[in-house]
Amino acid sequence: MAINVLRSDTIIAFDTQRLRDFMAGLVVFIICVILAVLTFRKVSNYSRNKGRGKFRTLITSLGMSFIVFVVSVGIGSGVVSQDKSTDAKASTSTSTEKAKTNVYKCDKFDAIIQTRQGTKSDSGYYSDKGILIYYTISDNELISRMPIPGDKDSVYTAKFNKIAADGSRKYGNSSSNYFVSVLNDNNIKVIDVEFNHNATITQICSKQ
Repeated sequence: MAINVLRSDTIIAFDTQRLRDFMAGLVVFIICVILAVLTFRKVSNYSRNKGRGKFRTLITSLGMSFIVFVVSVGIGSGVVSQDKSTDAKASTSTSTEKAKTNVYKCDKFDAIIQTRQGTKSDSGYYSDKGILIYYTISDNELISRMPIPGDKDSVYTAKFNKIAADGSRKYGNSSSNYFVSVLNDNNIKVIDVEFNHNATITQICSKQ
């Protein structure tokens, strides 16, 4: 179903772009015809006022109107091409921005868990426990992935919510909130607040 929707959206976008190109070309053509007709009339009137013959007036008027038509078509085509190039660059820039993501691998962690017996804490390094935690982060989305040997990866997706009071970026889903803070060019801090486990896990992650 997703593939069909994607194809439909692509076809609609393609048809819309073709329609826009056709309309722009039609407008340019109409303007060029109008300019050519106006030129023909103006040159004809000028030639008649000068007392030139009908044949010479006709040839001169047709020649000038043809030149105006060709020149205006060339200018109009250049403007349309420039607009299309600008749209393509804008589209490419937008796609690049959307695709811009960073992948981080977490190692150091500090977990606080609320249980019936009280508050428990655990800290250390994921690498010592044979655990891998990755975050793929963009402006709009955060994806948490934990590879599980012999099974499917554990993957959770959270959408950007807002800028928190401490300046971190808040992402959330139905089971967790993630607060992402930049430490430096290569490292971030991710605080994972897990609702189902009453746990708060602070992680230090490095860019891959």
